[in-house]
Amino acid sequence: MAKKPKKKKRTIKQWKTKIDPIFHEYVRRKEVDNHTGLGKCVTCNKTFHFSELDSGHFMGRQHLSTRWDERNVHIQCRKDNRFLYGLQYEYSLFLGAELSDELLQLSRQPMKRMEHEYQELFDLYKAKLQELKDLQSF
Repeated sequence: MAKKPKKKKRTIKQWKTKIDPIFHEYVRRKEVDNHTGLGKCVTCNKTFHFSELDSGHFMGRQHLSTRWDERNVHIQCRKDNRFLYGLQYEYSLFLGAELSDELLQLSRQPMKRMEHEYQELFDLYKAKLQELKDLQSF
């Protein structure tokens, strides 16, 4: 009987590349109007279309423990997110002191996920994104 070839594990970098686009689109769609696609930047409060928004992280993406935490990621205009480095102080005002502190503490925790946990994250956000796409008319 021939052995099945062992399935090669993905690296963390490969999982990030697979999960990030789906997660970021989900966050952007989740926080805009379902009919117009318009949403307000959490740091400057200006209105933009879904296609002109980023998924801004309060605690940077380098922190795996908060990278895919929905409480840590909200819509931001590209100017604030990319060119003004996320305006972390304004972002913290949006989140409130309690949640900001909680996310800061959580971001300092080491995070090691198993292969199946990455797969579960991917499957979860793929399904959530599809639900939103089915609901939205833009």
